[in-house]
Amino acid sequence: MTEFRHRIALIIPTRNRPELLEKLLQSLQHQTVHASQVIVVDGSDEPVETVTKRFAIPGISYVRVFPPSLAKQRNEGIKTLNDDITLAGYLDDDIILDKDAIEAMLRYWEECPDDVGGSSFHITNNELASPLVRIPGKLLGKLFWCDDFGQGKVLRSGFATPVIPVLKDTYTEWLCGGATVWKKEILEDSKYDEKLGGSSYVEDIDFSFRAAKHYRLVVIHGAKVQHYPPPFNPRKSYLMGRMNVHHHYHFVRKNPELSVPLFYWAILGEAIILLFASIPRRSSYGIYKAFGNIAGLFDLMRRRHFQTDQEFRK
Repeated sequence: MTEFRHRIALIIPTRNRPELLEKLLQSLQHQTVHASQVIVVDGSDEPVETVTKRFAIPGISYVRVFPPSLAKQRNEGIKTLNDDITLAGYLDDDIILDKDAIEAMLRYWEECPDDVGGSSFHITNNELASPLVRIPGKLLGKLFWCDDFGQGKVLRSGFATPVIPVLKDTYTEWLCGGATVWKKEILEDSKYDEKLGGSSYVEDIDFSFRAAKHYRLVVIHGAKVQHYPPPFNPRKSYLMGRMNVHHHYHFVRKNPELSVPLFYWAILGEAIILLFASIPRRSSYGIYKAFGNIAGLFDLMRRRHFQTDQEFRK
């Protein structure tokens, strides 16, 4: 077996999805090279510790965090890292790894430049993350500063462009939080912002943006995984759109190099584009999310804070 100089830990925040967690753990069990440590951080209503005990994965452990939030669960996972760990990262519980994904990730880190601080697994089965790319209005998205043709960019409005898919190892300005590996010292020095509560939407852009001021970030083409999230619940997309406004606003306000006026312009533009795309298709998800965006703007104008711990997927 190949020996690598780095020892990697993978932290898995999970909540109320034991079937998905089991599939992820199966893929970790069958890796050509195992992680040195696997930490399941559980915020489920009913604990899922019994799921983790079914798998003979080296270095697996279980941590209970309740009440949960994604940012809090990620931070708690870091507290349990072994002293010999040099790389630590996060996997969403709806990720499945190719059998050589960890090996490919470690091979990259064997000889990567010293100024690289974070890397992402390559999610191979996702469409581009932004809903705006599925309509002819991408130019309109650029006009409103809520989209752009560049890949993996953080715009001055606080919005970010999709990171995946990639055709080769690709440097970006932010990394997807649910399939990411960082130098251990970065995670010890910089925490995920727990003010971004609940599902912590935008937390990965926020964390990456801070790290990218000092390090380069890269998506590793050969470290392949698949993402199998449950579908969004259209009935909750209003709450998601509303929370999206508050979390983006918090992110922009704390970074003076970003622009609050461009943030307002981008949220308005996203709402318009979502309606433009959704009404002809009678997509209740896009329509309700657009109304949630508008409600979030009214919240900000009235200086009213909104937060929710709702799960937005079925």
